[in-house]
Amino acid sequence: MKEFRTVRYLVYAALLCALPWVLPTPLAAQTTTTADALGVVTDTSGAVVPGATVTIKSADSGDVRTETTNDQGQYRFPLLKPGEYLVSASAKGLKSNVSKVALLVGQAQEVNISMNALGTSSVIEVTADAAILQTENANIETSFNSKQVEDLPVAGGDLTTFAMTTPGVRVAVTGGSGNMNANGIPGSSILFTLNGVDENDPANNLNNSGASNNLLGANEVAEVGIVLNAYSPQYGRMAGAQVNLIGGSGTNQFHGNVFYNFNWQDLNANSFFNNATGTPRGRSDAHQFGGRVGGPILKNKLFFFFDDENLRYVLPASGVVSLPSPQLQAYTLAHVSAAQLPLYQGLVREICG
Repeated sequence: MKEFRTVRYLVYAALLCALPWVLPTPLAAQTTTTADALGVVTDTSGAVVPGATVTIKSADSGDVRTETTNDQGQYRFPLLKPGEYLVSASAKGLKSNVSKVALLVGQAQEVNISMNALGTSSVIEVTADAAILQTENANIETSFNSKQVEDLPVAGGDLTTFAMTTPGVRVAVTGGSGNMNANGIPGSSILFTLNGVDENDPANNLNNSGASNNLLGANEVAEVGIVLNAYSPQYGRMAGAQVNLIGGSGTNQFHGNVFYNFNWQDLNANSFFNNATGTPRGRSDAHQFGGRVGGPILKNKLFFFFDDENLRYVLPASGVVSLPSPQLQAYTLAHVSAAQLPLYQGLVREICG
């Protein structure tokens, strides 16, 4: 058996960079592919600062957005591409330090800013510690940032691996459909999306498809979010979990990788029952290879990203093949017309060798 799948995404990062100018900024909710940053701006005494200018800058693409705090000193940046950002604020006679924050897909990260009269050039890193009470939304979500996605082993390049590491998800289950369930709901009710587009098999509504039964394309994924109770307005249609996969994109720095994974029968042990009967290992060849590259076309404005992934393998199979006996072959060839004889002789050679 062979499976060949190529995933190509060219220059779609340029559209993501244009997102802040295309979509209206007053929206105050995430989508399945974006994140929010919000918080309160205060001075050294703890008093809120209305009318302060808050600036957020993407550390990857250099994209800059600004918002003005309201009467309660609050600000919010909606519909941001997940990734690392630098946040700062300024007002008349006041200036803040720079806060470095990592925004995860589907989450609203709180970044409160304190300003003083002098201001400094130091950078404060804001960590997304798990809150005891989630006040922004009621989603039960597990997120993987780009570093975690890169470091987590993904067997066979199957994107289902990320969901299988989530609390509440059971694997190797029986009954229902699919290879896992979320809080008891079968795999056919779990929705996989890549950049907001469905990744489910259109026939069975399952994430696994093709001869490998894998959801391929792991090398292009940058962030993953698994929501177990997808009841917010941006989700829908499925009763189970929502698995949001966010693809990589170009940045101001050139980056990429190349990989090749190989496996065959001599690298694997024979089964117990084969050893017991003296049966040798069957042939099993697997080749998984590809690479990606991204970078700037116009710094801070236009980027490109390209990914190519391939899977080719040969696996052993068993079955029963019925061959005609030599007597039946001879009888058949002796009782056909001369015009039909070449056809039957060809069939005999093809079937019986």
